[in-house]
Amino acid sequence: MIITKEISLLDCGQQIKNGDRLFSARKDKNYLLLMCGIRTILRINDKQYYMQPFTFLLYPFDDEVVSVESSEATFYRYMQLRMTDSYLKKLQESGMSLQEVHTLAQPLAVEEIWKILLPFMEPENVCSPEMGEHALKLLMCLLMEASDGTVSRAAEIPHYDKLTALRHKIYANPASSWYIQDICDEIGISRPYFHKLYLSAFGTTCTQDVISSRIAYSKKLLANTNYAIAAISQQCGFETDVYFMRQFKRHVGMTPTAYRRVQSAGKKKN
Repeated sequence: MIITKEISLLDCGQQIKNGDRLFSARKDKNYLLLMCGIRTILRINDKQYYMQPFTFLLYPFDDEVVSVESSEATFYRYMQLRMTDSYLKKLQESGMSLQEVHTLAQPLAVEEIWKILLPFMEPENVCSPEMGEHALKLLMCLLMEASDGTVSRAAEIPHYDKLTALRHKIYANPASSWYIQDICDEIGISRPYFHKLYLSAFGTTCTQDVISSRIAYSKKLLANTNYAIAAISQQCGFETDVYFMRQFKRHVGMTPTAYRRVQSAGKKKN
């Protein structure tokens, strides 16, 4: 549990099987945050939501229990939050309306923060409270960034279904060759129009998503294999080792070698 003056994380986890799940309010001013990783249908109390990949919604506990029923293909993460009225007002002023679907602008960053927050729910958690508070605040900032008006609603963006399907494929297959012209030809639109639509839908460019997905994949290989840096660079789809190392340091804040050393040291401690 992470508790601050304005916002507290009471519980978090994930649902990977379809079916019903009941969430019970733990305190006053409770809210349920749901983040979807794949296209799925959620029925929350009496409302039905068609969730696309990399979307989220914030649902209030108007009653003691919130019922979530998921479709056959399901993967969503949940967080139960407690927020003050003033903090909720801040979120709504940023554009984060309740019970409406919003699009994540930086799914890779959210993924990393999720990994930091999850251990805080374990009974024998020994993580630093300050680290948890910082991670929770950063997560909420990213959610506000996604809902501040720079990311449009799905219904307002042409070809939105094709764009979200493309984005999901990019993160599922980072090493593939993603040529913008080929993508544009497949969708049937021009390059400038494609860039405009993609940026409007997700708050980032397709090229940046490709790089982010490859960085995420490279981190897994660095942490779990003994492959040489050159081999990882090639396996992740980067054109050269130099470009890979430059992009990795830019996104992660350290070189691939340093990252592997940190991960190795962490495993030895555990």
